[in-house]
Amino acid sequence: MLFNPPSILSDVTNPWSLHNDERIINRKHVSQIVLETRSNGFRLTLLVNERFPYNYKSKSFALYYSNIKNAKEGLEFAEKLDRYLNSGHNMKIRINGSEIIEIILDESIR
Repeated sequence: MLFNPPSILSDVTNPWSLHNDERIINRKHVSQIVLETRSNGFRLTLLVNERFPYNYKSKSFALYYSNIKNAKEGLEFAEKLDRYLNSGHNMKIRINGSEIIEIILDESIR
């Protein structure tokens, strides 16, 4: 009998196989996208809900992406993220605490 690991048989990413600093999120997780003005520039904040079967147990928290040069770039990136999430696709993020280090927009992420 030949045993194949589940990752070969399935095209869905197992969240337990991700690194500690990686998460897969979609529109169900992101409730709002906010462009904030900070003393050292701009940052894009995602208000994220941790999903549970019952909403009263869900926990909200903010993740921010601070690699924004100006307001125009921030607004364009926020609109791009909003369109991407509204299309139903997942995105992968790499985080360090509450700071988003990298955002990966790939339609093949499941």
